[in-house]
Amino acid sequence: MVYDPLGGGQVHIDQVLTNISLAYPNNGLVGNVLFPEVRVAKQSDLYYEFGREGWLPEDDVRAPGSRTVEIPGLTVSTNPYFCKEYALQIPVTDEERENADRPLDPDRDGTELVTSKILLKREQRMQILATTAANYHTAHSVTLAGATQWSAYTTSTPIADLKTGLRKVHSALFMEPNLAVIPYQVMSVMEDHPDFIERIKYSQPGVITADIIASVVGLQNTIVPGVGFDNTGNPGGTPVLAYLWGKDVVLAWVPPRAGLKTPAFAYEFVWRYPGGQSQVAERWRSNERKSDLVRVSRRYDLKFIANDDTTGLSNAGYLIKAAVA
Repeated sequence: MVYDPLGGGQVHIDQVLTNISLAYPNNGLVGNVLFPEVRVAKQSDLYYEFGREGWLPEDDVRAPGSRTVEIPGLTVSTNPYFCKEYALQIPVTDEERENADRPLDPDRDGTELVTSKILLKREQRMQILATTAANYHTAHSVTLAGATQWSAYTTSTPIADLKTGLRKVHSALFMEPNLAVIPYQVMSVMEDHPDFIERIKYSQPGVITADIIASVVGLQNTIVPGVGFDNTGNPGGTPVLAYLWGKDVVLAWVPPRAGLKTPAFAYEFVWRYPGGQSQVAERWRSNERKSDLVRVSRRYDLKFIANDDTTGLSNAGYLIKAAVA
């Protein structure tokens, strides 16, 4: 046990509150799809990166009486990760509990609030990494402007732009992206784009959906994040609301499961807590404040995985910046 130096209470993982935190709905958060969770046993360590020797054809002809051609093994390098801990806490006062009427539950509501903020900040970190052009190989990102933006219905070519991205990733991995993140602001414009309407007008209902767009382009999965946040930085000020994922489109190859010698767009390395949880809620008593403190914590590091050998930048994804005006 750990003791609170001010209040004298024991700090312990509260299984009930942890279950509430783990079950909290994501409310449209999608970063975990782009960054699948990889659970690790240590806060910091190395993960392996394998070379491309398996893609190199060899002259394997063996003449009678001659030696078989011998080849070198795979080149292996390592890359580090370091799982920082991210945590927030909230006081639950005795007065709150005494005054709370159903359906209010101060412990549950406080746990959900800090969980929401922990996950929202994690989502923002994922979004920033995934939509920063400098993180991609030069040929794997494009910024649209004016007549090329998909909101310019008569001059833009969204299908061609998306297929360019698919081909670019395929040329690096020999696999096409299987996931597209098309934010709400972009999707709501694409639904009326003549390129898509023309493709489906004789075979589909007149309403364009994410699944239809995926089928037209050849993607397995399209997700449409619509989550927003208050960008004021001042909880007491006038809200300045914004969409978290904005107007950038991400195409990515995300494997069905993490594994050795498996290319991937990115992973979230998660250092597990005692008991094996990725995220925990702790509670302890602060007598000085006549309150219980509830803290939600998660330890992780976000890493791009399949990177260009020369530049070290991502080539398992393709970024379309400013897809609409």
